[in-house]
Amino acid sequence: MYSIGQLSKNTNISVSTLRYYDEIGLLKPAKVAHSGYRYYSNEEIEILQHIAALKELGFTLAAIKEMLSTEKDSKEQRWRNFLEVELAAVIQERKRLDEMEKLLLTTRNAFEMKGEIDSEDIFLFIKALKFPPEAKETFLTQNFTEREINIIKNLPDLSSDDPRSMEWAKLIRKVKEHMHEPPSSIVSQKLAKQIIEATMEWFQQDEQLLDKYWSLIRPEEGMETKVYGMDNEAMDHIDRIVDCYLQNVQEGDGNGS
Repeated sequence: MYSIGQLSKNTNISVSTLRYYDEIGLLKPAKVAHSGYRYYSNEEIEILQHIAALKELGFTLAAIKEMLSTEKDSKEQRWRNFLEVELAAVIQERKRLDEMEKLLLTTRNAFEMKGEIDSEDIFLFIKALKFPPEAKETFLTQNFTEREINIIKNLPDLSSDDPRSMEWAKLIRKVKEHMHEPPSSIVSQKLAKQIIEATMEWFQQDEQLLDKYWSLIRPEEGMETKVYGMDNEAMDHIDRIVDCYLQNVQEGDGNGS
């Protein structure tokens, strides 16, 4: 037999918890002495281990008490029911955590792009994450071939932990910080080179696909951006510095021939 203190020490379950289990009828001691001291046998220890295991699975104390007190046949059915409920709860919680992770990743990458985040951005990210996947699939199939779709689906996504997403966010931030620079400046040309190298790699050197995608994500006049950070002003500036860079490259090739 073990005193309540000994049981607490051996199981790392507090004395107050053991007393509470006794009060609610979840785990009664094998013996209560005239002095009021509680004593437990190996059978109670086994039950306590069972309780601890069920708590880890997410069962409430009320559910555990109900399962431990039922007959074998009905207990089997209760096990099935409770396990199904807990599994459904875990699946729902995983979905919630996945959505929260995507929201946090999007916010982190967007912060790197802007240097700040406001409430409108947060609501925009939530709206984007809840955008029906079938609508996105429809857009892709209407505008791109199967090969092109595979490439596009592999592009950096602000809601992912892909290091390319952070790379793109920082690149766009630099673009917006230096929009006052003329396209021919050293900093503009350096940014243009980085943009070309990154996007050509991501689009698997398919320049026609890159141009098509670029035109499709450009927002219509007066409408909100289709891709975060890619407003008309930023896209126009990128076009200017990239055109200037490509022209300089062509002139350089011509002078060297």
